[in-house]
Amino acid sequence: MLKLPLLKVFLVLVLLFAITSVRVQAQAAMQVKGRFLYDPKGAKVILRGVNEMFIWSSDLTGERTFPEIAKTGANVVRLVWLSSDENPKGSAANLDKIISNCIAQGMIPMPELHGATGNWSKLQQQVDYWVKPEVVAVLKKHEPYLLLNIANEVGGWEIKDEQFREAYTRAITQIRSTGLKCPLVIDGTGWGQNIDILQANGPYLIEQDPQKNLLFSVHMWWTAPDGAKTRIQNEIKESVAMNLPLIVGEFAPMGVGCKKYIDYKTIMEECLKNQIGWLAWSWGLQNNGDCALMDMTNDAQNGQFAGLVDWGLEVAVTDKYSIRNTAKKTRYFKKRNKNK
Repeated sequence: MLKLPLLKVFLVLVLLFAITSVRVQAQAAMQVKGRFLYDPKGAKVILRGVNEMFIWSSDLTGERTFPEIAKTGANVVRLVWLSSDENPKGSAANLDKIISNCIAQGMIPMPELHGATGNWSKLQQQVDYWVKPEVVAVLKKHEPYLLLNIANEVGGWEIKDEQFREAYTRAITQIRSTGLKCPLVIDGTGWGQNIDILQANGPYLIEQDPQKNLLFSVHMWWTAPDGAKTRIQNEIKESVAMNLPLIVGEFAPMGVGCKKYIDYKTIMEECLKNQIGWLAWSWGLQNNGDCALMDMTNDAQNGQFAGLVDWGLEVAVTDKYSIRNTAKKTRYFKKRNKNK
């Protein structure tokens, strides 16, 4: 007489387990809520990491470099990449390898395409790469750990709000139509420096995203006197007040050509105070040709933790607000580190 009720209980439990499993799978991507990023298990993630120009480097897929970056405690690396149409090295197979190698070190991969830098007319070309079936397959494979930076610094200062909204609404729609749910990262115009366009249009774009899963990235190449401490403080304060999910995707100690100073210490301090993520430019395996002072590691040991020097040593290790002293990895990402 007890067999039938027990069978019913068993079937109900199986059904509940199946529903829960489907729900977990459906949520298996990081998610932006308000102005914060959360891992697939719901833990807050404040990004701390570096950029590296892998597509032009001697370590294309990061086998040697990621373990060195991981020694800083970084929880994210922005992967400078190009579409396979612009560089055959940017194949889906190589993208798979570089993302896998980053995840293996317990760090979030943030691939970005560099081919439209400053060039508004090339945004669609970058989107076309991300929606290729073979590329989508790679992104879906790694989606729980992934941030997808659509394109680097697209467009100059001449781009208007209407253009920005229209083009990025189209980009979001195309990428989401592939089934990808991971956070999409959108750079400011003006070679990444235009935070005003992000503040003016970010809320609108979030509403256009069916996943409501966007981050906005300003590149603080704000040199003195325009990059004064008060400007950094005020722009961050404004972004926080409007609940904008903002990160600082690039910054360095000097501007292009090493001509003017950037107040990088204030950037680091204000980001910590306001729980805003940042990524320093750049690790230095591939040197910055226009300004060697941007390289975090020196020529003799470029790309190696032991080669950290000057501002690179400060931003990665020794400063009060450095990666080592402020970066945190959630349990979800720690489990992916093969060395732990």
